[in-house]
Amino acid sequence: MATKTSKRTGETSTTVSVGIRIDPKIKFALDMMGRSQKRSLTAVIEWAIATAMSQQGIESARGPRTVDEIIDSIWSTDEATRFLNMCFEVPSLMTYDEMRLWDTIVLSPDFWTTPQATEYRNHLSEFIVRDHWDKLKEHVDKFKNSPSVVPYSTIPF
Repeated sequence: MATKTSKRTGETSTTVSVGIRIDPKIKFALDMMGRSQKRSLTAVIEWAIATAMSQQGIESARGPRTVDEIIDSIWSTDEATRFLNMCFEVPSLMTYDEMRLWDTIVLSPDFWTTPQATEYRNHLSEFIVRDHWDKLKEHVDKFKNSPSVVPYSTIPF
């Protein structure tokens, strides 16, 4: 995902550019919708996605919820926090790489306030996970071809 940088130094845009391929008939329909709603193509697409998100149901740890309800509970500007929120809210939607990262956290005692991982989020030291986030991801990438998960240690050797 590309994020635009504004003209002011250090600021990033609140939007992300996305390239998509769509059927010409769908594109025509979006153009017609835009004309009738007096919206740009981008605004029509955002509106259509937001409408779909409010209607699409997903099974979560708290039972069936709409996509927008789940996104509201998961979203954070902090990548590590967003990842942990997803792990506890909708673990069934994780990719293989995300599962490998989560399994590494689960098997790494340094991240837990209990002797081993539990299903309780308050037993996870989220501050420590965030503090080691980049190194943790490097560790998982380094051992991605290992047949088993290699626990991560916060203590450098």
